[in-house]
Amino acid sequence: MNEDKGELSEAARRRKRINLYKRIIIIMIITIILLPTILCVILFCRMNRLQKDFSELKAQLESSVQLASDEESPGKKQSQASLNKNPAEPESSDTADAETQPAVTEAETDAQTTVEEALKQGRKVVYLTFDDGPSDNTDALLDVLAEHNVKATFFVNGHEGYEEALNRIVNEGHTLALHTYTHDYAHVYESVESFAQEVESLQDYLEKTTGVRPHIFRFPGGSSNSQAPLPISQYIDYLNKNNLVYFDWNVSSGDGGDGLSRKQVYDNVMKGISGQDISVVLMHDATYRMTTFEAVPDIIEKLQEQNALILPITADTQPVHHNVN
Repeated sequence: MNEDKGELSEAARRRKRINLYKRIIIIMIITIILLPTILCVILFCRMNRLQKDFSELKAQLESSVQLASDEESPGKKQSQASLNKNPAEPESSDTADAETQPAVTEAETDAQTTVEEALKQGRKVVYLTFDDGPSDNTDALLDVLAEHNVKATFFVNGHEGYEEALNRIVNEGHTLALHTYTHDYAHVYESVESFAQEVESLQDYLEKTTGVRPHIFRFPGGSSNSQAPLPISQYIDYLNKNNLVYFDWNVSSGDGGDGLSRKQVYDNVMKGISGQDISVVLMHDATYRMTTFEAVPDIIEKLQEQNALILPITADTQPVHHNVN
């Protein structure tokens, strides 16, 4: 009887041990399954927190850089807005107050010389203008202009994908101007309505991209083009009613045609300038106009050697017009 009780007691203890081992095994299995999940959740939370901290630090750094940039050149955006402002708009009291204007640096001194002063000094006045951009050459062209401390005028089309180049034009003090959205003669000149659509679409795009709404314009082909089915005066009436000022040119690089060498572009420009006191020079900013891009440094260096005053077109510039009806 006692033996039976002993055997039962031993069996009970064995079952308890087995149950204990089972619980331990189950706990270990659960732990093995849950532990990676818990660790993943913890790591995910930590990563989100680190990413948030990184984003905040990045925003602070960008804010600091922008603040430093604004402090270095507080008049940059204001200057470009002035270049492209509507001629009918009066100057604000802020811009009229000389005490609030940034000091003129040495690099800007020559740009403050008026056309009249330059002509009295026997200097030539030259406006370098580039049609049909932006293009794959625009950034390199802007680098050349910056290297020579020269400002130019860009009569652009609505080529999308060059937003950074458009902003460089504005931020670096050049004049951003209009040359219709598509440059498609058939659509541009189909009617005054299609002409207006081309101009206003380009204005909207440039304003959205750069914050500047240009009011300086050049006709595709110039105001003397033979593509317009209507008298050019009808398109000019639209420009006048909308406070848009158009510019032709009186010196051509001849790069509208194919096959010109770098020297031919240079010679055409310098020969044209030699016969003018005030020159508005037509060149093209296009990917396939490499000889024009190559000639630009030579043209600028020769003009600087001659002490010519090189300026961007502004709202105050006297327009050059072809003789048209």
